[in-house]
Amino acid sequence: MPLNNSDKDWELFGKTDPYYAVLTAPEYHGQLSDKTRERFFESGEQHIAKMFSIIREHLDPNFAPRSALDFGCGVGRLLLPLARRCDEVTGVDVSPSMLAEARRNCDATGAKGVKLVQGDDALSNVRGSFDFIHSYIVLQHIPAPRGEKIIQRLASLLAPNGVAMLHVTYDSGFASWRKRASYWARMNLPGAKALINLARGRRIETPTMQMNEYSVTRVLDILSRNGCREVYVRFSDHDGARGVLLFARKGEASVFL
Repeated sequence: MPLNNSDKDWELFGKTDPYYAVLTAPEYHGQLSDKTRERFFESGEQHIAKMFSIIREHLDPNFAPRSALDFGCGVGRLLLPLARRCDEVTGVDVSPSMLAEARRNCDATGAKGVKLVQGDDALSNVRGSFDFIHSYIVLQHIPAPRGEKIIQRLASLLAPNGVAMLHVTYDSGFASWRKRASYWARMNLPGAKALINLARGRRIETPTMQMNEYSVTRVLDILSRNGCREVYVRFSDHDGARGVLLFARKGEASVFL
């Protein structure tokens, strides 16, 4: 059992460095300038525009969801563009500090129809169904057994003919033995994380971002068992961490025999 508790880690990220935790680029460390903040949120607009374009091209040319859920919403990078496209948007995150920052960002921009919900593995505080469910660069930070239960719940919340876009990693990207050993030590050995943080010039308490690998076959089976009969796949590669973006549409479709 790893020492790291991903839920506690993300709350610490939410308190100390929320924007960097969402997008791990050096420019997003600490207090953001107005221009840097603008770039941060513009990246969210570009991402959602691309997601909608892919869905309309490959799954539903008339895709125009009224309700959307963003799992792992962080500070609201993707909630704001979703709120411009949907009547109702629900952001779910395990970190109260992330949710508080997301609320500030939504209020500052006048975003309407946004509901923020603290998450757990059962998504027990989420109600209703959704035309669009989205989770990007989030599930990779949750151990796969927990993540599969979350995917099951997300798929069950998808409305008929709705589309989910779920991103998972299948290769954590630790190519060298040094990276693998360092990561294993930080996750499993008492005191190792603090020592490695000091050696790297970081604060002792800086959490280690978990990177977890998923079985794409198991995820596809979960989606299929929950009525998602059509899936379009795009690949991702973040500094060697390879994954898939699974665009899944809930509805009847022919099965090849």
